[in-house]
Amino acid sequence: MVLPKILEDDSLLEMLRLPEILTQNKIGKKISYFFYAICILNFCGAPLIVLLNKEWNLLLSQYTAYVCGGPLIISHYIILYHRSYQNTFENLYYDIFPSLWPLRSLGSDDFNNFQKLAKLTKTVLKIVMVLALVAATGGIPWFGDNYHIILLMKLAVDNFDGWFLQTILIILFLSFCHMALTITGNVFCATYLVMHLYNQIRMLKLRLENLSNSPDLAHAIHDPAYQDFIKTELISCIKLHQVLLQYKEKICELSYYPTFYFSAGGVLIGLALILMPRTTLIIEVRVVFVASVAIYTAIVFCVLGQLLEDESEKIFVSAYNSSWYLWNTKNRQLLCLFILKTQETVVISSSGIITINHELLIKLYQTIYSTFTFLLNVSKAL
Repeated sequence: MVLPKILEDDSLLEMLRLPEILTQNKIGKKISYFFYAICILNFCGAPLIVLLNKEWNLLLSQYTAYVCGGPLIISHYIILYHRSYQNTFENLYYDIFPSLWPLRSLGSDDFNNFQKLAKLTKTVLKIVMVLALVAATGGIPWFGDNYHIILLMKLAVDNFDGWFLQTILIILFLSFCHMALTITGNVFCATYLVMHLYNQIRMLKLRLENLSNSPDLAHAIHDPAYQDFIKTELISCIKLHQVLLQYKEKICELSYYPTFYFSAGGVLIGLALILMPRTTLIIEVRVVFVASVAIYTAIVFCVLGQLLEDESEKIFVSAYNSSWYLWNTKNRQLLCLFILKTQETVVISSSGIITINHELLIKLYQTIYSTFTFLLNVSKAL
């Protein structure tokens, strides 16, 4: 089912085309489940191979990041293809988006600024997709590599040859490409939701700032038309703010478990990239691309989360700086009610434990560095 365009002139909607192809298209859906099964087979088979054959050296081979990233990749598949997540996303889209302000509600200049921001966002996400595809396919083990850690490759090389082996290798190649597309699909969906939430908060802030423009009439407080205008604007702002708080809760519901998965997975992959032996140029290239896509994706999410937090804090400032002294008692009461509600900052977090912002980015790299230092000291002591 293709999502309809609820917001007019929604140029960001094209970001959802890739997730729709992967999850809603009949053929695409079957292909996705097929590669999902291959993904589970390979990642679950990796520790099994290590335990049965006691090949512990494989955990410190060039595919260390592959082993550590397994749970993170599987979590991406669960988030994109599990029906409960899809239902939550669709409910958010159909329940919340009709209540949002039109993108052109503040005029053509504001809309053009949003279009420029949307264009920049789509360019950044295209770079993420290219990096993900290069990082995924660049890590594929061919002959001469230490392929034993990947179950499908091990079974194919040990038991088959000729065209059948080549077919399995092609399927494996496509499965890595599909992993990259799945990760990119999740990034596209999350960015789409956060960008629209950010834009609505920004429009709310600008509309409140417009209320601060004091009229030249000295008797404005006694002007019924002006007071009715202020009342209408305040009620509209309060209603949108309530919708945005619901919007935020839905996003937090979607990102509750993924935030934990991605934080833990990011630390594991960071350690794996540090511990990977760099014996050849191709391994160094793989490390660079995997590290690039991990860092780039983390920066995109944390920057978007910080933008949300900063912009939502400005709503309180805009409401506080309004020309309340020109309003009648009822409008001042509405403003007081609104100011009380704006003290609840719009942030994306998992029950307040992990908040997606610049601080999370710093904590991730601090954790990677401290854990690596601890392991290094332990290895020296032994």
